[in-house]
Amino acid sequence: MQTDLLGKPLRQRRPKYEAALERHELRQVPDRAERVRWLSQVIPRSGGYLMPLESMRVFQEAKDCFVYGQYVATVVLASAFAEHWLGGLLQASGHEKVATQGLAAIVAHYRERGALPPILCEQLDTLRRIRNPFVHLKDFDHPHNLGQRMLKRQTHPDSILEADAKLALTTMYSVAVHARAQA
Repeated sequence: MQTDLLGKPLRQRRPKYEAALERHELRQVPDRAERVRWLSQVIPRSGGYLMPLESMRVFQEAKDCFVYGQYVATVVLASAFAEHWLGGLLQASGHEKVATQGLAAIVAHYRERGALPPILCEQLDTLRRIRNPFVHLKDFDHPHNLGQRMLKRQTHPDSILEADAKLALTTMYSVAVHARAQA
């Protein structure tokens, strides 16, 4: 313990930013708890997913980002998981070229061969279209930009992003379950 010149103990003051962070965190707990409840209903904690460490971390971090309300990151990570996982399966089965051509080519390949359920292929295409404006520069009037979707739906962007993140997580989980069933 530090003391002053007279030996009296110095009181350590907590920085103001720590108190502000704590207040902010406490206000967010009910919303995060609701997202954890939703997530636990959609993605069971059963485990048993054998996958590369990178895939496992992306899978987990997509869920973590959702819990903390980071919806864009959730969408980007979930689509990265799907591309990585499905591309890896293609690579392992001798389709190296299509495995490296991106999510659109990967989904088209699976769709042509009937190797994924059509509804999952459609969800993956939707996820890809939602993700693209966040990772590739698009014109303002591009139909999949968040601003355009907000104007078309007359809905707050946070509501759109939360719905996008939920779709992303259910799609990501479906990819993992389907791949596990195929293995």
